[in-house]
Amino acid sequence: MFIIDHFRSAGSPEGDAEVQEAIGGGGVYAMTAARLFLPPANCGLIVDRGIDFPNRFARELEALGDEMMFYRSRQGDTTRALNSYSGSKIGEGKQMFEYLTERVKLSPKDLVLPPSPFASPCLPRIIHMVCTTQRAKEIIEEIQLIRNGGYEGVGSGWDPELVWEPLGDSCSPEGLRPILDILPHIAVFSPNLLEMQSILSQATSETPEAVVQAARHFEDLALSHIGRCHTAIIVRAGPLGSFTLSASWTGWVPAFWGADRQDQVADVTGGGNAWLGGFCAGLLLTNGNMRSASIYGGAAASFAIQQRGLPRLSLDGGTERWNDDNPWSRLRELAERVSRLADS
Repeated sequence: MFIIDHFRSAGSPEGDAEVQEAIGGGGVYAMTAARLFLPPANCGLIVDRGIDFPNRFARELEALGDEMMFYRSRQGDTTRALNSYSGSKIGEGKQMFEYLTERVKLSPKDLVLPPSPFASPCLPRIIHMVCTTQRAKEIIEEIQLIRNGGYEGVGSGWDPELVWEPLGDSCSPEGLRPILDILPHIAVFSPNLLEMQSILSQATSETPEAVVQAARHFEDLALSHIGRCHTAIIVRAGPLGSFTLSASWTGWVPAFWGADRQDQVADVTGGGNAWLGGFCAGLLLTNGNMRSASIYGGAAASFAIQQRGLPRLSLDGGTERWNDDNPWSRLRELAERVSRLADS
């Protein structure tokens, strides 16, 4: 979903949120992150434009590649949302999120039915979902209907991998059982650390040991509830990095910007979305290698958090650069760090 984000902190002058606006939406951050490593034709983003859609945002999106954009006109204003922070600056303290205008929900049929450009030459292989458990359940059921009989003659046999980033509203002790109920249909389940601890009724603790304990406890509950767990569990833990627990690989990917490089972090908004977008690109490029895909995720997140809004794309002699850097160089650097962790 495309959103125009507005920002306000406890230190912002009253009414100042209108000045602080940027391209937003979890899917936008995720697909931009995937675009770091993939050509635009291999990414897909639906943008519902209202009558207030800023021309500067259109230019910024089109720079990513026309092939990845599917614009649709909507009545009224574009979806807008306010990100409020309890700290003195934007990005500090607890974040609160609220919609300022009516939102347009996306569904699987939007990807497969004409005039969507994403159904040809093949249907999407991976879908990144940022949603509540109930919404995830609805998406799963719609994909099953499309797979079993097609939708207006399109999509029979479609079986995409679902990468689920749960919204905080579903990350509570009461939300645990509904999450476990749909887990067999999910390829990757990735809450952040605080969300996972909330699901498990655990006290907040931001240590590497707490991350590993939370991931393994959730896996144990899944095994007890459904008898097996083929879902990869990835806990994103901000400056600690991320921990992947899967059948093919289990391990840490450190945050690209370590404790000694925090001057490179301007705004963490969209960092988790970008991690999963890079991860999805890595899954495609490495034929499902969890270790490699997790490294792609860490490298992608490093670009998202260097500024407010999306990373900047430019060309240098025909070579793409993002934030005046080469994403493949960051990927190699992070891969080397992961290898050293494994050897230590």
